Amino acid sequence: MRHTLIAGLVAASLPASALAGAKVEINDDASLDLGFRLQSQMIQYDSDAVAESRDYKVRRGRIRLGASVHEKVSLFMQTEFAENEAGIGADARVIDAFIKYQVDDWAQVIAGQNMAPSLRHATTSSGGLMAIDRTGLVYKDLTWGARAVGSFTNQVLPETDSGLGSAVGVRDMGLTLFGSGSLAENTHLKYYVGTYDGARTNNDSERYTGRVQVNFGDDEAGYYNLTTYHGGKETVGVGLAMDSQSDVAQADDGEWRDYELVTADLFLEQPVGPGALTAEAGWMDLDLGDGDEVFRNEDGNPMDGTDDVAAKATIDRAQGSGYYAQTGYTVGDWQPWVAHESWGSDADQDWGSYDATRLGITYLIDGHNANIKAGYESLTAENEISEGEHGGEDSIGTFVLGGYITY
Repeated sequence: MRHTLIAGLVAASLPASALAGAKVEINDDASLDLGFRLQSQMIQYDSDAVAESRDYKVRRGRIRLGASVHEKVSLFMQTEFAENEAGIGADARVIDAFIKYQVDDWAQVIAGQNMAPSLRHATTSSGGLMAIDRTGLVYKDLTWGARAVGSFTNQVLPETDSGLGSAVGVRDMGLTLFGSGSLAENTHLKYYVGTYDGARTNNDSERYTGRVQVNFGDDEAGYYNLTTYHGGKETVGVGLAMDSQSDVAQADDGEWRDYELVTADLFLEQPVGPGALTAEAGWMDLDLGDGDEVFRNEDGNPMDGTDDVAAKATIDRAQGSGYYAQTGYTVGDWQPWVAHESWGSDADQDWGSYDATRLGITYLIDGHNANIKAGYESLTAENEISEGEHGGEDSIGTFVLGGYITY
């Protein structure tokens, strides 16, 4: 036992594969896997709609711990960097905490706090990004706030913010049945079905989520996808998902509203010339029950921007439909990329609607394990952002330079 542990610690000091951590073998069935993630950014804004012109931030600072206690049983916990409001450094909070019981590859039960599989980007690892960050439309997911986020997900657009969200933020507490496998040599399937607590404002209802993904060529077998494999795969993937919860929140007219999000996505990575082409696109439709009312929070107060409640979007401004697309080309140590997303709300005069275009390049020091990204985003809303709160501009220009390390 002693020699096994020492050998494991020596192995832990050696380089690991992409996104893998340091692994310590305890015995034939048990092991520990320790990893970390740090993403640090310098952000430059060009708009009076943003209070600051420049910001420096730790976008993600995480410590990951996985443990296998049996050939069928494992657990995962992950912490996140969180700024301390007292201004005396930062805190670490647990954002993932779940147990997995794997009957076989087709039947894996995941219980605890995890990412609900509402769309491809909600099941995409933040350690495997092509652009600066995920598409802002991923925040239309219920527990991500049912809102839109611009400036490479650094600025919430108030005119889109429903005020919804879960008690744990982004993740959700619940139970997921996940499975993956091959239907034929070049056809692979994975599915997700789950039930969760959902919105913190719900009327004692359950959230139900389901997703199915089929890949032709190479598989993407794990729970999480990447937005690029830097030429490591030859695959075409198609995904469909549905996410719903009844009585998700009470509007200020006294009526309870339901939540429903339907998404479809397409992913491709293929060798082209001296490098590899990666492309992804997705569409979604969000239904919150219509109306120009606002939701109430847990205390029964309208989330209209008063009483220290930041959200102020009416239901028809928050709901609607949109799409995103992004593509990149990996050649040598470089990957230039371009992305676009568009959201159209159901509100009069298109309040809450916007378009965003992003252009950037990534220098691959060691794939996803270590890279440097630089990108510029131009976001234009159909109406004034923040309704004149910081000057009433309808656009935001954002430049980000970031260092990304995952092990």
